[in-house]
Amino acid sequence: MSLIDFQHVHKNYPLGKTIVHALQGVSFQVQEGDFVTISGPSGSGKSTILNMVGCIDTPSAGEVIIQDTHTSTLSDRQITELRHRTLGFIFQNFNLIPVLSVYENIEFPLLLGDSRNDPFKQWPEQEKCDWINYLIAQVGLEDYAQRRPAELSGGQRQRVAIARALATKPSIVLADEPTANLDSVTGDQIIQLMREMNQTLGTTFVFSTHDPQVLDVADHVIKIRDGMIEDNYRLSERI
Repeated sequence: MSLIDFQHVHKNYPLGKTIVHALQGVSFQVQEGDFVTISGPSGSGKSTILNMVGCIDTPSAGEVIIQDTHTSTLSDRQITELRHRTLGFIFQNFNLIPVLSVYENIEFPLLLGDSRNDPFKQWPEQEKCDWINYLIAQVGLEDYAQRRPAELSGGQRQRVAIARALATKPSIVLADEPTANLDSVTGDQIIQLMREMNQTLGTTFVFSTHDPQVLDVADHVIKIRDGMIEDNYRLSERI
């Protein structure tokens, strides 16, 4: 069973009197534990695919299936639960809460949701604290746990964003151009950190990029152009 399954997905957007075909019959599968790069030029449909996986947008036609669940059949409440339990998000602009410390930003997703059904709200306080501190250590920010985002560099903020995305132990972490606002050296470090977390925790990462140099790091590459898949392969198939 695939963790993510796109079946002939189309997405159309009205633009004045015309229709923009953002995705045109896209089909692919992602397996559990994959480190997936969606590559293509600006406007190719990369972000639209991530939005579909993240249940932020819905297909005009076709099916998006996450963990054997057809997302088109879900209610708003079920979509919220799916996002909270299954998905983690890493944003280009970090989206950290300025008034919260590094520790508090990572803790924040654990404070959301329905306390009656949310296992994280049932954790003993010390167990939760240990998990957050483990993530802080994994992203190399032990000495910055009580600092606020304004006191951090761009690379450090993205490390916080990675730890926050992993806080709820999601099956899938989505990252839309996670290195776009970083210099090349820091960007490489962030990609390597994501890869290490993928291998350490077994979390599936799906991220978009327009940087062809990043493709060698992934074990599954999906190239998209003009809303259609141009190439789709696992790195082991090309060796």
